[in-house]
Amino acid sequence: MASQFLIEAKSFVVSSHEAIERSAPHIYVSAIAFADKSSLIYKDFASCCTSLIQVDPFGIGHHSGSVMMTLSGHGGPVRSVSYSGDGRLLASGSDDGTVRIWDIQKSEEAQPSLQSGDGRVLSVDFACNNPWVASGTESGTVCVWNVGLTQASPRRFSGHSGAVNGVAFSRDSSRLASGSEDKSVCIWNPETGEQLLVLVSQKGPVNEVAFSSDGTIVGASPRGDDIQLWDIHSGQVVRITKSLNAYTIIDFSPDGETVAGRVDSAAVLCNFRTGSDTAKLDCGANVNSVRFSPDGQSLVAAHDRGVRLWTLHPNPRSACWVDLGGHVVHSAAFSPDGLHIASAADDGTIRVLSAGSGQSMIQQLPGHKEAVKSIAVSRDGGVIVSGSSDKSVRVWNAYTGDAALAKFDGYIGMVLSVSISPDGRFIASASEDRTVRLWDVQSGAVIGEPMRGHTDWVWAVTFSHDGRWLASASLDKTVQMWDVTTQQASAVGPFQCGEAAYTVAFSPDDGLVTAGDYEGRIYLWRTASGEQAHEPLHANDQTVWSVAFSPDGTRIVSGGADNAVRIWDIAAGQCVLVLQGHTSYVWSVTWSLDARVIATGSDDATLRLWDAMTGAPLATLHGHTKAVNSVAFTNDSRFIVSGSEDTTIRKWDVRAACQLPSERRNNPVAALASATLKGGWLVGSSGELILWVPAEYRGYLQAALYTLLIGTSRVAVRLGESGLHAGLDWALCWRG
Repeated sequence: MASQFLIEAKSFVVSSHEAIERSAPHIYVSAIAFADKSSLIYKDFASCCTSLIQVDPFGIGHHSGSVMMTLSGHGGPVRSVSYSGDGRLLASGSDDGTVRIWDIQKSEEAQPSLQSGDGRVLSVDFACNNPWVASGTESGTVCVWNVGLTQASPRRFSGHSGAVNGVAFSRDSSRLASGSEDKSVCIWNPETGEQLLVLVSQKGPVNEVAFSSDGTIVGASPRGDDIQLWDIHSGQVVRITKSLNAYTIIDFSPDGETVAGRVDSAAVLCNFRTGSDTAKLDCGANVNSVRFSPDGQSLVAAHDRGVRLWTLHPNPRSACWVDLGGHVVHSAAFSPDGLHIASAADDGTIRVLSAGSGQSMIQQLPGHKEAVKSIAVSRDGGVIVSGSSDKSVRVWNAYTGDAALAKFDGYIGMVLSVSISPDGRFIASASEDRTVRLWDVQSGAVIGEPMRGHTDWVWAVTFSHDGRWLASASLDKTVQMWDVTTQQASAVGPFQCGEAAYTVAFSPDDGLVTAGDYEGRIYLWRTASGEQAHEPLHANDQTVWSVAFSPDGTRIVSGGADNAVRIWDIAAGQCVLVLQGHTSYVWSVTWSLDARVIATGSDDATLRLWDAMTGAPLATLHGHTKAVNSVAFTNDSRFIVSGSEDTTIRKWDVRAACQLPSERRNNPVAALASATLKGGWLVGSSGELILWVPAEYRGYLQAALYTLLIGTSRVAVRLGESGLHAGLDWALCWRG
């Protein structure tokens, strides 16, 4: 038990060092609170504390518990790691220009650092059955070191004219491959340095190389294109593995049947023989490296938030996973016995992680895999509808976040806009495939044929308030009116805009329809006749991304590319208020039904609430980590729902948000709810440190203000019964 406690204590310190080094009180206030509840550290110390936050992760692993050791010494980011064949040594390459060899059993360097003088070391690989380490350098030189010698000096292989991004030995160590910025892959005899073959990629600079298990095929991943596979004997391309997007990394499974790569924030597995995708494993962050375990039953991905380990057996399509670390990781590699994973971090460290069966594997929650482009809320407030870049429309329980309701697929492009009919029976969606579609909420079935008429992306769609009509705005510079019953275009229209139309809305009495275009104009037409009801409203030439009518129909609020929110008096044709505070594009605007509050969502990742009469700012809502693309009030005006580029949907308590500015000065609970996430810390309005958040949790926090978070992962943070001991009275948390 004592040895296990020491192991877990070391892991606790390593995994929470950001908090401990910056502010000692947060050993208690933050680090213990976020520790794995099953760990000895949490069990022994949490009971000695009072008023700690309560942390409940869903669809994501517990923080800490996996770090076995941390190796420090590099003076810059570590780009690559590789184990020796017997697992006793580990090689690492860094931006500091060195290759270092580590004795894993002693947790120290096995010999002095290796310096070639060829600039940054971008890649390293250990030969399986020889004491050789290959390194790819910024200068374009490939170096091979014999680390079995006391005084190791490199043998330099010259032939590339650009940086060498990847090096890899064949399994029998008879061949060495190197991939370069010069768009070539070179095959070398690692013992003699003879260049055996030069393979030229027509696709672009090569990021990574790998040999198949039998050594007959070398794979390369040109930047911005698909994986190319060559026969090393003939030099001929045997296959180009296709995908919807470009792979930039590569590994072969031990049995030679599967190739792993990445598409954006996902690891992708494809069949070696057919080239077809067999599984797509979402990572939630940019993937930098993928590697199979020695038995082929697991896959590890290094990504911008840490390390993720998948169990592929028995079915890769339903693989479960666990997060093993929370730092920016460039590369990760399994030990030969498959029990450990070494990770190369941006902070200059190498962390050795446990990959044992004791890890608690996680199944992600239902959620969008890509950006949420649009959301809508049913009139009764019970349903949230979302449209996403992942080409799907989903229906969620607005109280629980459950996805037990329908999911609509069938698009070949991004879903850019969704709307719910007033009676809650139908959903309308618009897409980059130039169509508008109707769906039945109960059955999930598409109704009729897609409505075609636009000749470019349909950016926005909305129901009229009586449910009889749909209006759609398109990049083809038109607004179309559709009869919901017949699904045919109305005899009135299409309405012409001067440039691409990005937003459309009906007035409360459905007598007017408005749209905003690329050049900053806001149009108003009479729905009955199609005549212009007013000269276009125009503040500047910046794109109008979103418009909404006031509940009484006398005003319009608009948000645009100039970062400003404007309120317009329709009768006067004038802008009467300009609301400023966002620091980037305002993607979405909406007016509460009680006419008191305007909500806006921005590219700056915030929502803002404004007094609709005076324009005074009421609250700034932090939580999303990327652009807020869409916002919508519930009909009772109590909640605001937002959809974001970060793939999540959040539901916010409007009243609580508006009360925060007056409460947070002396109220730690209010301060936590209104805190901003900066550099891994939730900080207050004066920059005070309220709470440290582990890196792997930062994109998934569900805090006090947003009562609901819908996404593939969620971390609920609740306050203890006695509130939160933070700030100057932090020591009161200790009652041991």
